[in-house]
Amino acid sequence: MPKIAITFVMAIGMILTPIYLLSMSRQIFYGYKLFNTPNSYVFDSGPRELFVSISIFIPAIGIGMYPDFVLSLSVDKVDKVEGILSNYFYR
Repeated sequence: MPKIAITFVMAIGMILTPIYLLSMSRQIFYGYKLFNTPNSYVFDSGPRELFVSISIFIPAIGIGMYPDFVLSLSVDKVDKVEGILSNYFYR
């Protein structure tokens, strides 16, 4: 029974978290009453907001298309950790 309850709570959290984050991001970028004001423009962000958006989206798209570049940075570290752990656990 506790596993089912924990799973249920986690599922609700996974559903509500993106809803909250996306609505918060919308309010940050476009303001609270975007669709209620007359003559509201979607692209009213200045150079600072565009710079921050591009700085976030370009690496995210790059890592999504070529994840091996980022994953290859940790390969050497994994080998070192496995070597250290093998000294302690495989005697």
